Amino acid sequence: MIDLHMHTTYSDGSESCETVLKKCQEKNLDYISITDHNTALAYEELENKNVKDFYNGNIIPGIELNTKVLNIPIEILGYGIDYKKMNNLVKDVYISAEERNKLETKILYDKCIKYGIKLDSNCLDNYNSNMFASVFFHNEITKNIKNKKLVSDEAWNSSKIFYRQYMSDPSTPLYVEMDDFVPDFDTASNLVRQAGGLVFIPHIYEYRENSKAILNYILDNYKIDGIECYYTTFSEEQHKEILDICKNKNLFISGGSDFHGKPKPDVNIGSGYGNLNIPTSIIDSWIDRVKLF
Repeated sequence: MIDLHMHTTYSDGSESCETVLKKCQEKNLDYISITDHNTALAYEELENKNVKDFYNGNIIPGIELNTKVLNIPIEILGYGIDYKKMNNLVKDVYISAEERNKLETKILYDKCIKYGIKLDSNCLDNYNSNMFASVFFHNEITKNIKNKKLVSDEAWNSSKIFYRQYMSDPSTPLYVEMDDFVPDFDTASNLVRQAGGLVFIPHIYEYRENSKAILNYILDNYKIDGIECYYTTFSEEQHKEILDICKNKNLFISGGSDFHGKPKPDVNIGSGYGNLNIPTSIIDSWIDRVKLF
């Protein structure tokens, strides 16, 4: 089994590199990849440790980069990257998570007021830049039951869905423009290429009603190497559909749990919600094209 999509405290995960590796060892995973958002600093930390003390399997250096397609924020995965080169490259393209959080918070506050959402007059006094704007505002919005009529039931119950359904959709009044802090697809994917990696599209169905439009636009306009076909939230139908697309387009296959620790407490390394089982054989066609850690 493998898990090629995990996060640590270097981005929005709650667990250290060592803890993540120990969990991977407990699951007897053959190949793993730590794919923190917009950074590969986890690998520079691991350089100074005896990794085999924690994990005996194989590690593919990876990263997850924020980008956008059709003005909708999405992500790409880079596998087999030169992590030191990548860490230098991202400095010129990405602002820090704290800076992005602040920008999104300011934009979203103004959007909420304009849309008629009722917020406490001092709500911004409770904000700190370590919080995602989506999580903060979801909490503030759901404090007032009068706001329920302005968002869907799904978004009311989940900050993750609130982000995808409103903040990320250009057709909604709460859409947050990304031009100031998220690079376009070519720019992001070129960083992976420059660092010697392969470009994969992760969790495509997480983009909900925009999923097919996003994927079709990518397939028609950009070069990618593969798609994440095994993912925690995919239904069996979605899993089969995306596998067929990869087969028809001659694209590589990857898979991962998207482990974050406490931010996603129901998602476990290797098994996702409990039934994710990603066979090592899916990477046979491309593992020789990447350098291992």
